[in-house]
Amino acid sequence: MAEPYRDQVRLLLDILPLVMAEPVFALKGGTAINLFEWDMPRLSVDIDLTYLPNHDRKESLGAIGEALARIGAEIARRLPPTRVTQARQGGEGMEVKLNCQRVRTQVKIEVNPSLRGHLLPVRDLACSDQVQEQFEAFVEARCMSHGELFGGKICAALDRQHPRDLFDVKRLLDQEGLTDEVRLGAIAGFVSHGRPIAELVDPARKDQRETFRSQFEGMPFEPFSYDDHQATLERLVGALRGSFTDDDRAFLLSFEAGDPDWSRFPIAALAELPAPQFKLMNIRKFREASPERHKAVLNALEKSLISPASATVR
Repeated sequence: MAEPYRDQVRLLLDILPLVMAEPVFALKGGTAINLFEWDMPRLSVDIDLTYLPNHDRKESLGAIGEALARIGAEIARRLPPTRVTQARQGGEGMEVKLNCQRVRTQVKIEVNPSLRGHLLPVRDLACSDQVQEQFEAFVEARCMSHGELFGGKICAALDRQHPRDLFDVKRLLDQEGLTDEVRLGAIAGFVSHGRPIAELVDPARKDQRETFRSQFEGMPFEPFSYDDHQATLERLVGALRGSFTDDDRAFLLSFEAGDPDWSRFPIAALAELPAPQFKLMNIRKFREASPERHKAVLNALEKSLISPASATVR
């Protein structure tokens, strides 16, 4: 186990209670999964957050920036010699990220400015037994629902194809498979993501050997080879295709067409979330500006929902 990763986890566990003091945030991603949902099968070193209120974009970005500023001030005050910088990103100068540095150890705190709100109730979880034993710490965190947590992980695995994400997906498939809640969480992720849905359902395969070596080795406590990484991606693509119901396929196709049949998705709150609405607006603009290209995207999705997965590598 690489000691720098352990140092990052120590810093993360020191910081997290100060983050959770802000009730507008819930933990998601690999840290929620590996340090809270599971008993630490691998280390995780980032704090990825969802902004829970469903407010308009301007109000949300302002509230996110203010909450992160308060967190940063508390970290600097209570955890010296930790230094905190609040980073701006995007054309709007969004303040959605903190970099926390203690000597040579760094932990990132980041809020996705688009994926705001939630479908299902959040949960208060205690860190796992292994976290408590190995790091002599007890931390509680407000975490996203099981379905949204793992649905988001599936979307990340299909998009980035990072070894950390596919390690988590392999464990999910081995332990419980694609339950209804997780499948619906993934579908919610597909209609919230910036990419066309077909590029997630059947993505171009990426060569991640260097990423595996430089950003994953030394993290897991369980065996996971690069062959496992590649096999897990193929397994995920096939499992998703096999799990989709007729309603799922009809909903995804209607959404990509620009006229979603919301009755085909069982959680009504999805229609009110900002990310699907923003994606839908862009689909409709694309359909109007380039009807033939939009038709090709729709045909690609229809094909990817019913045909065997391709194996294009880039």
